[in-house]
Amino acid sequence: MPQTKRTNHVREVGSIVSFYAGIGKIVGLPHVFLNELLVDERGEPAAIVIGFSEESVDSRRTQVFKPEAIVVEFSQETVDAIFFNDQVDINKPVYRSGKLFSVQVSDDHLGRVVNGFGLPADGLGPITGTDAQVFRQAPQIIDRKPVATPLSAGVSTVDTMLSIGRGQRELLIGDRKLGKSTLAVDMILNQKNAKPPVYCVYVLCGQQTARIRDIVATFKERHAMAYTVVVAAPPDSSFAEQYLAPFVGCAIGEHFRDQGKDALVVYDDLTKHAKIYRDISLLLNRAPGREAYPGEIFSLHAGLLERAAQVSDEQGGGSLTALPIIETEEGDISSYIPTNVISITDGQIYFDSDLFEKGFLPAINIGLSVSRLGSQVQPPLLKKMTGALRLTLSQYKELQKLAQLETSMNDETTKKLRRGELILELLNQDKHELISWQSQVVVFFAAQNGVFDDLAKEQWKSVRDLLIDVLNSRYPDILTSISKGTWHDGVEKQVRALVEEVKKDFLSS
Repeated sequence: MPQTKRTNHVREVGSIVSFYAGIGKIVGLPHVFLNELLVDERGEPAAIVIGFSEESVDSRRTQVFKPEAIVVEFSQETVDAIFFNDQVDINKPVYRSGKLFSVQVSDDHLGRVVNGFGLPADGLGPITGTDAQVFRQAPQIIDRKPVATPLSAGVSTVDTMLSIGRGQRELLIGDRKLGKSTLAVDMILNQKNAKPPVYCVYVLCGQQTARIRDIVATFKERHAMAYTVVVAAPPDSSFAEQYLAPFVGCAIGEHFRDQGKDALVVYDDLTKHAKIYRDISLLLNRAPGREAYPGEIFSLHAGLLERAAQVSDEQGGGSLTALPIIETEEGDISSYIPTNVISITDGQIYFDSDLFEKGFLPAINIGLSVSRLGSQVQPPLLKKMTGALRLTLSQYKELQKLAQLETSMNDETTKKLRRGELILELLNQDKHELISWQSQVVVFFAAQNGVFDDLAKEQWKSVRDLLIDVLNSRYPDILTSISKGTWHDGVEKQVRALVEEVKKDFLSS
């Protein structure tokens, strides 16, 4: 009698021995790997997620979510995991899946709001796409090429002295309520007419639901959702959702990068993300390090931010730009998380409370801010018109100290002080007041040629605004020439005539 061949499907099983607030320890699973998904016996438990719709930001819905937990650390005896469901029975069996956590990504994400798991949170139906791993390795050095294409911010202070390139990692750092998120939102709004287009992902980790609502409303009001995805993990969501949100946002941005497109990801903010990871680590009884943070918090953020890159033409030629946001306390940039992220990024934009109180917006301290690429990613014409701005402002700052001691100053000193005041006034921009880099070329050309010199200080900003309005409405050919990098005698003659006409009209009115 022939024997029947039987095959047994062997599954590694573990048992939950401790669980609190979504964090658990498991015994068993000897061959598990980092960031592996764990499932129950069915492989598809339901998870409660927090989302928000047009009517209610904090409406609760039940979504089918297959994984049970994600592994964050393991030892010879136990496995540490973050569970997607806050209600888990002790001694419940969990099984290996053999897979890393992934989300479905596609162009259908544009215009949508998703939660920290990558699931729709706007009530507009499901999103389909291809699976993308959330924890990917950063592109290798050989797969990258130098960052050389500008990413226009629409903010004069950034575009003229702290230029950002596509594929760069630039940190926004400062105390709360100084305009860090506003600058990030403005940069996304400014990509509306970017060529080639830039697809944006705004990650809100641990931010209040009211703030999430306001940012989404701003994007919708200014028609930015057409090229933007919002990933929102409010503070009342689970540890798992808040922990995964930045990585999910990065995976969505990488989808566009891998298609040869340009993408921008804002992480708002990594300070709250670090605190979430600290809470997770303390619940897992890990040994605390500096400021009670676990030692691997540096590698966690480094692995996330290193994924921003300008990839080579052989890899598609796309780019992923990262704008992490870090919140300081009383201007202290020497604490653990700020120093970590500063060392990872390609520069930082520092927001100063003193400048904010004086009404200078955005409140960016030029002396403490730096872009390690700078003029390398600046349009040549803008570089030509603004190359001496930082030196002018540095001289102005030193002369200000001298002016406080001297009772009288010579004409040369007075002229330099006035020029510094002019530059600061031209750099002053209100919230969501965007100025294209082409318009900035014309404004600073006018400043170089003394157009503002005989005007009162109170008139400078008004003349600048009038000049930009006339330029955009009546002289699009000048903007087109500047966009192409053209600056010959004919263009310069047009610009001179324009600025003189605007000044004459302003004075006559």
